[in-house]
Amino acid sequence: MASDTKNRQTWDEQEDSARNITRPNQLKLSRVFRFDDPQTGAPQISDFPDSNPTGDTPLEIRMKHFTEIENFTFLAHVLGHELGGTTPRPIRTVTDLQVPDEEFQSFVNQAKTVNVTDEELADSVLDVGINWEHFVASTDNELLPDHPLKISDVLMQEKIDSLDVITEALVREINLRSIEKQTGTKTRKSHE
Repeated sequence: MASDTKNRQTWDEQEDSARNITRPNQLKLSRVFRFDDPQTGAPQISDFPDSNPTGDTPLEIRMKHFTEIENFTFLAHVLGHELGGTTPRPIRTVTDLQVPDEEFQSFVNQAKTVNVTDEELADSVLDVGINWEHFVASTDNELLPDHPLKISDVLMQEKIDSLDVITEALVREINLRSIEKQTGTKTRKSHE
């Protein structure tokens, strides 16, 4: 799971998303947001939170989680379309990507070989992100009460984890392209 690669120690550990960036709009229920990078002024999408959202029950926590998936996906989709780049380019953030599910690893392997425009990348984020959201939302009956973002079906959990990792990688690529558009320079591949 993406949380495994981001050093989360426990399921109830809380964190600040987006590298301690202040949200421009404080009136939000979701912990994902759009902001302007303080160094470049480029529009960015926050990192996806690795900790559980707050909630009184495991189901409430899981529901807030899939709402954050939807918000994260939609914000990235909009930003990708706003970038407007029409020159197909590689997706640098998938170069070294490995996911636990074989079907979705095939998708990653294909993504390593194609060049896409900003709009195509935005549409891919929407496609993968909505799949991630729906896989999470349709498995509520299998949630583990002590770990509400996990389910008892190990193979389905691998699919969910894979969609998580892929979506986050695609959003990082959109963020990189946004910085490049803003600054007129190429950025290095992000491993964050």
